[in-house]
Amino acid sequence: MKNGYNWRKVRRAFGLTKELAYFQSAGMSPIPKKVLKTIEQSYEKIYLYGDMHWPEDMEQFGVLRGMLAKHINTGAENLSILQNTSTAFSLVALSLKKVFGEEMNLISLQDEFPSTNVPFEYQGIQIKYAQPEDGRYPLEKILELVDEHTRGIVCSYVQYGTGFRLDLEALGKAAREKGMLFIVNATQGFPMFPIDVEQMHIDVLTASLHKWGCAAHVGSLFFTSPDYRRRFPAPIAGWLSVLPPPDDFIPTAKGTPLTLYPDAMQYNFGTINFQNLLGLKSAFEFMEEIGWERIRKRILVLTDKVIARLMQIEEVEILSPHTQSFEQSGIISINLKSYSNSDCVAYLDKLGVITCVRQHNIRISCNFFNNREDIDRLVEGIRAFLRQAAKK
Repeated sequence: MKNGYNWRKVRRAFGLTKELAYFQSAGMSPIPKKVLKTIEQSYEKIYLYGDMHWPEDMEQFGVLRGMLAKHINTGAENLSILQNTSTAFSLVALSLKKVFGEEMNLISLQDEFPSTNVPFEYQGIQIKYAQPEDGRYPLEKILELVDEHTRGIVCSYVQYGTGFRLDLEALGKAAREKGMLFIVNATQGFPMFPIDVEQMHIDVLTASLHKWGCAAHVGSLFFTSPDYRRRFPAPIAGWLSVLPPPDDFIPTAKGTPLTLYPDAMQYNFGTINFQNLLGLKSAFEFMEEIGWERIRKRILVLTDKVIARLMQIEEVEILSPHTQSFEQSGIISINLKSYSNSDCVAYLDKLGVITCVRQHNIRISCNFFNNREDIDRLVEGIRAFLRQAAKK
């Protein structure tokens, strides 16, 4: 036990920590044992009883929506779960195009992951991209792109390549003052870093949960504000997204007018994998027991330690903004000045130190189950690669 909390116990909950120094949570976090057991038990119920427990699963899904909603300061009626962020933003793009037509553009950031921009560009919506300054995106550089046809800002809370964490409150306030929509991809920030959709003036938010949700591929959180849904109702519908008759839960009538649910239920087009979502509920319970603020501090402390150690290696260039904690996340991007980043990642893989290449650089992502021994393996692995590469 260190600093008053038993992080060794937390670490033992993740099976991969026995062999790997895992710095790839920005790609996918591993799942703790509790989540694995929950998913196994939920599928066992189907194995033994078919859909007899489906109403109970639906009820637990409602509990999960409440947990997720509380985490971003909204009501469960404003949340749905979709397959992924690209699906969510494709729906948004269709709605915007239907209302605004061709005379519109959006503003985004140059370093965005493709799920943030591709859905809009595919629909022919123009996006103007702010350019980074030393990995940062100053507010004024984003807002200087606004013109009379700009309808909104679509951007990430945390940039997937550099880990830069945007000031959502300041940008959301500016967007609201200019009458623009604020559309946020929180995939690399949720649930580890604070989000308040009211205070940040967010109209739409999505977050792919396999990154930091510790529950594998369960889909994406999709928040829409009531005002957004009134202005831009869902552009497609399914049997679960339209209101049923008073005496049934299935809208079986044919050839009659259909009415979307006014809440986020309008995006629940059909049945989804409740079994994996029960795993997500278990993951949130696991992390809430640890404490979100404790987890957040743990990630930032580990990130600072990695940066401090790597700054001692002359060949390593730190690309991620790291001088102000409010700009940091769990992601660190580095570049080897004279040697191949991809070769280094492959070398580390053989040592059981898992990182990845993003934007041609080495991306390292620290999670709360990492420890000093993991950092030692990472740093010594990079040093060993550089010594070997220098001999060639």
